[in-house]
Amino acid sequence: MLAAGFLFFLAVIPIIPVFFWFRARNFGHLRLLLSLGAGLLAVLAAGLAQSFFHPPDTQAGIGTLLFGVFFRISLIEELSRFITLFLLFRFTYCRIPIPGDPVPSAAQGFFGAPSGLAAGLGFAAGESIFYGLTDTSAAFLRIFTAAPLHAACGARIGTALGILRKEPIRASVLVLTAVTIHSMYNFFILSPGLPFFLPGLIALSALGSSLMSLRR
Repeated sequence: MLAAGFLFFLAVIPIIPVFFWFRARNFGHLRLLLSLGAGLLAVLAAGLAQSFFHPPDTQAGIGTLLFGVFFRISLIEELSRFITLFLLFRFTYCRIPIPGDPVPSAAQGFFGAPSGLAAGLGFAAGESIFYGLTDTSAAFLRIFTAAPLHAACGARIGTALGILRKEPIRASVLVLTAVTIHSMYNFFILSPGLPFFLPGLIALSALGSSLMSLRR
């Protein structure tokens, strides 16, 4: 019981600063909870979809490994996040204003980004609990790697949904960017012989870029 509580604590640590950020910006606690729930739902959807494919072969060539990482891991997980966030924005009070609503067009993407970031952390928390059941150290390491990675990609997916109707090309680029960053992260994790710090560096750089965009 104590181990399960410690594992849960490790999984939710990255969510704590986001809670205070939502509170400071008056985004609403319910929006945060719903976004986290969307992320957890995306974990289940992605896991179900990935069960139909073989895991990427780490002993295969670079091209084969990158192909497997791109399609089986990154694309499926980002599309799962896209779908669950779309449902969140479509059927709850977290609805993103659409062109024609009394909201400046420049703010369209911003409505999706915070929820996307929170959904990414919900996704990371769900994965961390799953992996931590067999290796608690993995859950601790994911605080500095997987959590920032999923938060960064989630913010991009949320922004893409916010501008999808008005700027579909830019939205598509944001989705593709999220999938590409996610692929690079997983490729470096699964590739033997590469420096161990590279995945964390990619994740933190991507998160920094997302936070700078949110600030602007």
